[in-house]
Amino acid sequence: MKVIMKHFTLKIFFIALSLAFGSFAHAQKVVVLNLNDPIYPSTADYINNGLNKAAEENAVCVVIKINTPGGLMEPTREMVGKIMNSPVPVISFVTPSGAHAGSAGAFIALAANITAMSPGSNIGASHPVLEGSVPDSIMNAKMTEDTAAFLRAIAEHRGKDTILIMQMVTNSRSFSAEQALKNNIIDLKANNLNELLSKIDGWSVQLNSEKNTILHTASAEVETVEMGQQLEFLTFLSNPNLMYVFLIMGLMGLFFEFSNPGGLVPGIVGLVCLILAGYGMSVLPIDYTGLALIIVGVILFVLEIKFQSYALLSIGGVICLFLGSMFLIDETSSVDVLHISWSVLITSVAIISAFFILLVYFGIKAQFGKRKTGTEALIGVRGIAMETLSPEGRVRVNGEFWNAVAEEGTIAAKTEIEVIAINHFKLTVKSVPLISN
Repeated sequence: MKVIMKHFTLKIFFIALSLAFGSFAHAQKVVVLNLNDPIYPSTADYINNGLNKAAEENAVCVVIKINTPGGLMEPTREMVGKIMNSPVPVISFVTPSGAHAGSAGAFIALAANITAMSPGSNIGASHPVLEGSVPDSIMNAKMTEDTAAFLRAIAEHRGKDTILIMQMVTNSRSFSAEQALKNNIIDLKANNLNELLSKIDGWSVQLNSEKNTILHTASAEVETVEMGQQLEFLTFLSNPNLMYVFLIMGLMGLFFEFSNPGGLVPGIVGLVCLILAGYGMSVLPIDYTGLALIIVGVILFVLEIKFQSYALLSIGGVICLFLGSMFLIDETSSVDVLHISWSVLITSVAIISAFFILLVYFGIKAQFGKRKTGTEALIGVRGIAMETLSPEGRVRVNGEFWNAVAEEGTIAAKTEIEVIAINHFKLTVKSVPLISN
């Protein structure tokens, strides 16, 4: 009997040990992703790669730390779909204090299985803004309705308070962590990642209508997956301000190359800048009317140099460059407005306009000013009659001997003369009267 009881006790012990070890193995890893930049296609690639890595490593969950102003709608939809269909539980965490999940960031935060915030952070203000549009325009109404429907679907799927969440879109409302928790917009508050993992330990999460998954996160190993240099560089190039600067630099580089062929360096630099700007334009919503206006503006500046219009072409170039820069980004494709900042826009337009206007000024000055090279540069220069001109003879100008003809018919030798014209390498001169004291 004792042997049987001992055997039974050992069996129970090993079963308990196996269960405990299984739970420990299941809770081995928590993958952490950082969403700290505006949302671009490279951001979606980063989140998707992180979720795939977590699934491959059988992580207990993924924590997405959020601090973003928002961004483009298409990559936001892509990330929301990936999060909501993830085989690994996803926890969004708006942190640290002072952080915000603004605009499109709120969609990503609310799409997670568990939404948490740090005290002092905020979420919301997701109304689509169309800069320069009429507030009650049909396009604005359609954009608002589509965005609201998207957010409503997320809130309903996660069992959140749809009435207040919808006000993020319809009324541009934003909620603090305390307000969001009180009104069933988020699930909990936590000061930091360790506190969050401690609080959600033992929580039950349902994935894609399957049976509930129990989170074991209290003693989990935390693995932070960084974006990587390639995606960081692509995110850097996706910045509208940087794309605009590269575009302007590229156009200017090509202008210098075509103006002075053979320099190579301006052409190479301009081509590289245009390639880098091309990537930004490929991922950002570009209004090609704005791009065309910028190109027309540069062409008008070039034409001003070639064909004198007394600054009319330059004025047209400034107007086209300014309007094109304003309309370059199509803001209807973003939840949060992605646009070229006014400081970058005005500074760039002012520098380029000043550059071309100076070129025009010096061109006009050179055209109407006194010639400084060639035979025409001798006009107005004084010299000495080497012999009597009656009317022809030899004179010395700038240390050189020239055949000359006297305008007044006769000029005595050793008389100071002034060149007034040149015809077939023969100077027409006049005597310079002596100034009596």
